[in-house]
This record gives sequence, structure tokens and C-alpha cells, in this order.
Amino acid sequence: MCIVIVQHLKLLTLKGDLEMEKDILLLQKINKCLALPGTEEVFPFGAETHVLRLAEKMFALIHRMPTGELYMSLKCDPAKAEILMQEYRSIMPGYHLNKQHWITIVYHDDAATEVEAELEQKLIEASYRLVFYKLTKKKQQAFRLKYGGELFDKSE
Repeated sequence: MCIVIVQHLKLLTLKGDLEMEKDILLLQKINKCLALPGTEEVFPFGAETHVLRLAEKMFALIHRMPTGELYMSLKCDPAKAEILMQEYRSIMPGYHLNKQHWITIVYHDDAATEVEAELEQKLIEASYRLVFYKLTKKKQQAFRLKYGGELFDKSE
């Protein structure tokens, strides 16, 4: 009986570590988005769905599925989205979003994905820029004056 209890405690510890890793991964993704100028985090779809937006326009949604996977949805140019989905098995059409203009990166339980950190950052910034360039010229100018213009350039 003592062995069973010890094994159970080990499982709980492992489960706790895994949950902590998932929470850390979630926070890392949120912080990458929040690092972009003028970004705010809101919860219009419930406490489990983190919506990151610029001037009240969404550019990222991050949430953990009941299965434990982390989903990060980003706006994406349709042509680029097609290429990315063919190249990376963890990138799929936007989950519960317009499948033409959004992609979702799936981070499985083992926190492994073949999307490199550099590409992930570029996709976050590209999503942000897509929203930025849909703002009025007046709002764009106000953001440039307040935060500088480097991130607002159209280059990828």
C-alpha cells in the first residue's frame, strides 16, 4: 500500500509540473503579444480565452483546450496561411474564426511544436500589423507618434 501511495504522489507531482509548464507556456505567448505597443488583454469570451487586441481590434486569441492543448490564433494573409498549413502540421485554419483570415498554432501536451520561436514571433507581429493597417490613418499616426514607427512598417 505504501508503494501505491508513493507512486500516486509521483503522478500528482508530475501532473502538477505539467500543469505548471502549460501555464508558463500560456503566459509566454500572452507576454509576447503584450510586448507590442498599445496591446491590451481582454476576456470577452470568458476567463479561459485571452484576447489580445490593438485599438479594440483582435489580433490574437490564446486559450487552453479541455484536452490540455494550447491554441494561439492569429490573423494571417490567406496566401501565406495556405503555405504555412502545408509546411507545419501544428498550424491549422483559425479555430472558431474566419478560416480564410486566421490561423491557429496548436501546442500539444508535450509543449512541442515544429513552429520555431522566430517564426512564431514573426506571425504575431504580422497579425498585429494586419490590424494596425486596418485602423484609420489618424489612429495609425497617433500610434506612430506615441510608440515610434519601427513595428508599424509593412515588412515581414
